[in-house]
Amino acid sequence: MEDVLEHILYPAGISNRYRGYPYFLMAVELAAEDLSRLSNIQKEIYLPIALHFHTNPINVERDIRTIRDVIMRNGGPELLKELTGGCYRRSEQPYPTELIEIFARYYKKRRKVLA
Repeated sequence: MEDVLEHILYPAGISNRYRGYPYFLMAVELAAEDLSRLSNIQKEIYLPIALHFHTNPINVERDIRTIRDVIMRNGGPELLKELTGGCYRRSEQPYPTELIEIFARYYKKRRKVLA
């Protein structure tokens, strides 16, 4: 999965140097497995990530917001428009849940193409 997303994230300034990088990758993977998890993100995405990385859900959410902020500073609106096939038109920052969903849907599409 990291290979699929890495070529998108790295040009946007996101790499392993951010604590939230593995959290974001795992969040995308969990959401891609079952998009309904996004409706209860605290319990079904942030909590499992927190348990896996021995931290708490508040840290997970904060670090994913940092990932979002860096993406948005580095061409985020254009990137999100590209990932959604031109459907992303919002000018303000997406919520972390929205960002995770966009990447999860993109990942699912890429995974089908590569299969």
